Amino acid sequence: MLRLRAGRLSVTGGSGLLGGTTGLDPAPFFLFDCSLLEKPAPMPGQDSSEAVSDQILAAAFSPSGEFFAVTDDRKRLVLFQTQPAWEKVSVRSVSRRCTALTFSACERHILAADKSGDVFSFSVIRAQEEGRLELGHLSMLLDVAMSPDGKHIITCDRDEKIRVSLWDSPHVISTFCLGHTEFVSQLLVLPGAQKLLLSGSGDGFLRLWEYDAGVEIHNWNLSRSAESEGSQRFAISRMACCTRGRTVAVLCEGIPGIYLFSVSAAPRLVHTQYLSLSSTPLDLDFDDSASLWVLSSDANKPLVQYRQTDLHWQPVQENGSFQSFSEAIRKNWDLLQGSATPENRFKGLYKVMCDNMASYLRKKEARLETEKRKTTSDHPDLASKLRKTER
Repeated sequence: MLRLRAGRLSVTGGSGLLGGTTGLDPAPFFLFDCSLLEKPAPMPGQDSSEAVSDQILAAAFSPSGEFFAVTDDRKRLVLFQTQPAWEKVSVRSVSRRCTALTFSACERHILAADKSGDVFSFSVIRAQEEGRLELGHLSMLLDVAMSPDGKHIITCDRDEKIRVSLWDSPHVISTFCLGHTEFVSQLLVLPGAQKLLLSGSGDGFLRLWEYDAGVEIHNWNLSRSAESEGSQRFAISRMACCTRGRTVAVLCEGIPGIYLFSVSAAPRLVHTQYLSLSSTPLDLDFDDSASLWVLSSDANKPLVQYRQTDLHWQPVQENGSFQSFSEAIRKNWDLLQGSATPENRFKGLYKVMCDNMASYLRKKEARLETEKRKTTSDHPDLASKLRKTER
């Protein structure tokens, strides 16, 4: 995963975290390995044979970039501060494996969404305090986001729902944003006063919402694009927005390229460009200068940078902090290579259609044929009468 915020950047993969800065005079890189942390004691009733790794599952910066958090496969939540330098603050346990992390708008809480459908909040100030349950779904949560004004917490799940809740009273559901026909994989709250939300799904659709009203404004079907032809299933895996302007970059699983959109004043989604890449991109994000950073699966060129010139996005030659960070990734490739292998992490989330009637009719026909043969062999006279009746 690649994350950038307020001059700070991070790459997470496998059990490793590589942190740094994007300034002209970057600070020394921070390297952290979750496998070196103390292993948590097994929970009561936990199967000791269960395969558990130290792989990082989710990561997020706070809005100001002052804090960073990761959670791993061993159900640990690790909090870091990034100013004046990167440093580990605390390690806490979470009750279940997390699928997404975010910070509250005031930066006092970390919000962790998990596979059981719950969202827990963890204090940033009281860094050793246990988490508190805030809300729950009946299905696996796939992403969680906060509104910029701090009034709403937005969650999405495997069962196609986007739920908008009040942050002060998370049990109070403000509204639902309904329209996707497969799991909702990604949420992106757009900056500005219009309260716009962009959602991505396994149905291949981008949908634009007024989230406080639960109203869909516009949508775009990426599964019908020329780049996706031949893809039976089409999931949106990552979205990022440029803070300067209304440019949105979108990644789709298995597609070796980037879709770029602008959000018009109407507002509507306008597809502006498709960037074709030589290798499948793993993640992307925008920095403060509106440059687009792309994390690649190519060990020789793990980072690619783009800038908009004459309304088109063009690759930028490596220099300064970008070049230094790219070299740091190459040197630590073995530790970070967990993020360098594209995999279909949404494969098991799609609906499975079962034709129960066809199976029932086949079994019924086989059963009747078996009973008929048994009648023929056990009761010849009755079988003869049945044959005459059939004629």
